[in-house]
Amino acid sequence: MIVTPKVVRQKLMQAAVLAKIDREGLRIDTDQVRERLRVTRAHVSRAPYFTDLLDRWEEIVAGNDIDAARAVAALEGETGNEMRNLSPLGVLLTETERLQVLDELREQWPLPR
Repeated sequence: MIVTPKVVRQKLMQAAVLAKIDREGLRIDTDQVRERLRVTRAHVSRAPYFTDLLDRWEEIVAGNDIDAARAVAALEGETGNEMRNLSPLGVLLTETERLQVLDELREQWPLPR
């Protein structure tokens, strides 16, 4: 499988959000996370594959299932990539925290000069 900067960014974002959840004892079943899921569902095609992945995220969020969110972060392959791409958990990061992840991405994946 080809690893792209997008895949690396998604993995770094999920790792950052999970670290924050652990560090701060955050819940994932928040209005903010549920709203992100709603907006994502409105913008995703009606392809059953994507709606199934969003259904899974809704189950994870509704159950505040941090272990399942960790499993998504570790999941390899196309399904793992798409689950991370559709993750609503990024809304739990501040803008500063998101920028720190992007800085980390640039360190791991420097742009050609």
